[in-house]
Amino acid sequence: MKNLLLAVIILTFSLPTFAQHYDWSLNGQVIKGFILKHNEHVGHLANSHPSGIELSLQQKLNGKREWENLYNKPIVSYGISYYDLKNPKLGHLVVGSAAMDLPLKRTENTALFFRIGTGLVYSTNPYDRETNNQNNMVTSTITYLLQTRLTYEIKLNEEISLTPNLNLTHASNGAQRAPNRGVNIITANMGMSYKIKSQTETETRDIVPLDKTPYQLYLLLSSGRNTRTLQVREPLPFFNLLVFGQKYVNPKSDWGIGIEYFHSYSLKEQIATDWFRINGDAETADFKRLGLLIGHELKFGKLGFITQAGVYVYNPSKSNMPIYLRAGLRYQFHENIMAQVALKTHAATAEQAEIGLGWRF
Repeated sequence: MKNLLLAVIILTFSLPTFAQHYDWSLNGQVIKGFILKHNEHVGHLANSHPSGIELSLQQKLNGKREWENLYNKPIVSYGISYYDLKNPKLGHLVVGSAAMDLPLKRTENTALFFRIGTGLVYSTNPYDRETNNQNNMVTSTITYLLQTRLTYEIKLNEEISLTPNLNLTHASNGAQRAPNRGVNIITANMGMSYKIKSQTETETRDIVPLDKTPYQLYLLLSSGRNTRTLQVREPLPFFNLLVFGQKYVNPKSDWGIGIEYFHSYSLKEQIATDWFRINGDAETADFKRLGLLIGHELKFGKLGFITQAGVYVYNPSKSNMPIYLRAGLRYQFHENIMAQVALKTHAATAEQAEIGLGWRF
């Protein structure tokens, strides 16, 4: 599953860009920050000041496709970074990422960018029940990355730019193993970019227009494995079935509503092994859930960044808070076929990392 997720992430960012000619730059960052205490259970670990370095290859989109101009020619980055968490219980992190930097404002010599990024994180010292049971932040050797960044670019000449930025890095195993607190690192980075290849910009546009279908209906089946408690340590499969209707708003955005069914064997096992419920009524032992949700898709051509918020309308076990959230990436491979990777959470706690395949009617 982890290898498939990585392949999908690379594919979604790479397929639209390899066939085009763009400016390429090499960017380096020096990293310094702190670990955010996002939960009362991680206070014993949120007391260090991580440092690190980052190296990335950056591709400036030049407007050859219509959506690139809608976002004022953003930058796509492929990077690898290293974090020393300055805590022997947490160890070190190696991060492989793909990200898009969206220009918020540009002048002749400066620019302000907002980043949306994802990828995979390798941990050198994850949680171990026998040898490292205090590390309830980083539970798996491989975890999932979500990253946001605000970068101020200062152009020194045609080749060199300074890129100071504020960065939030979140790593979580998506409830593949318990405990599942995740780690949030806030850093202030100092960076520099050097242009290694230039291409003359062109006014050529795609002959295929953006999809402006006023209404769309999706059927999406997603799956994965997760675990919910330390008592049930082996990850078990789950399945979600979503019917989602979307309305076109503008070339950047779609809004929609949907209904979703959840079938989680780890929740079933949690209920079965919970001694508070063993002598309970049959209704609270029902592990099935049904949710209503609203969602938004931020579109980059065939790639979309999805955010959704839902409420359980059927949840007899009351095993979670009534509201859930989802964030992820969706890619429209074909007029009717799409793939999706996403993370579903309850507040700041991830419940499951999902891989889905859908059909658009």
